[in-house]
Amino acid sequence: MTDAAAEVKEVYAVNIYSGGQITDYGKYSDVRLLNEEGDVKVDGDKLTFENKEDRAYLQGTMKNCEIPWNISIRYFLDGKELSAEEIAGKSGSLTIRFKVTENTACRDGFYDNYALQASFTLDTARCDNITAENATLANVGSDKQITYTILPGKGIDTEITANVHDFEMDAAAINGIRMGLDVEIDRSELTDKIDELTDGVTKLDNGAKELHDGAGELKDGGDSLKDGTAELHDGTVSLNRGITELSDGISQLETGMEILKNKSSNLTNGSSEVKAALAQMQKALSSVSADTERLQQLTAASGQLKTGITELKTGAENLCASTGYDAYKALMQQNGLDVDALSQSNASSIDTLTAQITALNATLAQIQGVPGYEEQAAQLTVQIASLEGIVRLLTGNNAMIAGTKTYLDSLAEGADTLYAGITQLESSYAQFDTAVGELVDTLSGMLVDLSKLSTAITTLSEQYRTFDKGIQDYTAGVVQATSGYEKLVSGMTQLTSGSQALVDGSASLDSGASEFRSGLRELLNGSSELSDGTGKLKERTSDMDGQVEDKIDDIISGIKGNEEEIYSFVSEKNDNVTSVQFVIKTEDIEVPEEESAAGEQEEKRSFWWKLLNLFGIETS
Repeated sequence: MTDAAAEVKEVYAVNIYSGGQITDYGKYSDVRLLNEEGDVKVDGDKLTFENKEDRAYLQGTMKNCEIPWNISIRYFLDGKELSAEEIAGKSGSLTIRFKVTENTACRDGFYDNYALQASFTLDTARCDNITAENATLANVGSDKQITYTILPGKGIDTEITANVHDFEMDAAAINGIRMGLDVEIDRSELTDKIDELTDGVTKLDNGAKELHDGAGELKDGGDSLKDGTAELHDGTVSLNRGITELSDGISQLETGMEILKNKSSNLTNGSSEVKAALAQMQKALSSVSADTERLQQLTAASGQLKTGITELKTGAENLCASTGYDAYKALMQQNGLDVDALSQSNASSIDTLTAQITALNATLAQIQGVPGYEEQAAQLTVQIASLEGIVRLLTGNNAMIAGTKTYLDSLAEGADTLYAGITQLESSYAQFDTAVGELVDTLSGMLVDLSKLSTAITTLSEQYRTFDKGIQDYTAGVVQATSGYEKLVSGMTQLTSGSQALVDGSASLDSGASEFRSGLRELLNGSSELSDGTGKLKERTSDMDGQVEDKIDDIISGIKGNEEEIYSFVSEKNDNVTSVQFVIKTEDIEVPEEESAAGEQEEKRSFWWKLLNLFGIETS
């Protein structure tokens, strides 16, 4: 018996015997016969009694007992874990986490040989949208029964989910039994197929070895082919290299002839241009006359312009000094007016008058409309208007002073910019005036030598006509030589193209032979791996029928448990044990009722109710 979380509260052993004198063993804190009246003699762990019926039922409460399984049932509502007492009567999204593991503190054997069948019952009037992975769900009246089967030696870690309201749940029942399955397996049909597979593996292994031997012979032929194509390619490369060098030499010679031919045209054209240029120079020099008077006028005009720029700079400098707000204030100070003091006085007066106007307006508001004060109110109105006029005058005066400052400062800034530009102009023109003087000096010297130059050009022009005729005769011979080389180059181009095609073809052949040989090596390696693999497959499948038999036995053993002799869970001293069954039952989850109702419920749970429930038989 456990609480709703599957924490063990008490362990009862219900032993069933045949009639007669009974001797049994077990460490119990309390023992009693269930189906007859009588005394049980307890001597340490030894129990003796006499049974007069065909069957005797003895219940004992075990001391310090560990069951073979660690069982945990936890409850979560809307993601928060609650105890069974806390979750009773609640509503929301329910998760029940059910977990079973081996209890290593218990005697070995039962966990590995006994299967568990766990049943949870949810009232569909209180629970809907019920899900339970790896469980069998069945409708039992208005209840949903959720059943898990846990094989020997296996645990479980799973969840049941549902939407619940006013949640209550009957006790969960977990039965541990030794499974007895009558499983018949036609092993002969399976082993016949395995024999066919083994024969096929043998044939496959023989074929793989033959394939490997053939691949080795094919690889040797591929190596010989690759050596021959490599030698062929080397020969074509050497031949092509010699043809290419010959072609390069002829091409260079042709290029030189072509350049010479092209330069001949440039030479004849250039010679004609030189001859024409000498004639033009001769004609131009004959019309040049020396005149230095205009050069002197140019020098004088440049000097006058330089002087004018200097005077303009002086005027701009005076303008900068006389403009600006500070200069204006100094001039007004000389005439007896301090502009800054006037502006401050105006501002102070404006503040004073504004305060007086505010006070007079307050007084006017008090007496206006009061009988007998009409004349005083009229006088105050006139005074207020007069004072407001003075404030406007003083405000306008200060505005005029501020505007004058802005205007004069802007004017001063423009004057500074003008002065900077004139200063730059003065510097630049000074350089220009110097260059004019140097030019005049140079031209004056050149005019003296022009007459001598005219005479020399005339003599050179007459002699060049003879030289030009010799150039014309030379270029005609170059054209004839170039025409002959063009035919030689054309033939050499065709020879080079054919040689390169031969090299490309032999390279492709050699590359193909290399790929072919690589493929043969891969084939040889693959056939070797295949042969090794089929050999291992043959070796490992030679005893496949025995392996399959063992695997079938392992599977059946995993379902039924080991074929060990059944022994007592209560005491090692007990023998002649025919069966052992574990019945684990949790408490109900229910909302507490009144004491009277609880008493009636307890009265309903009679001895037989407890006994039947211990063996998993539900009663109403």
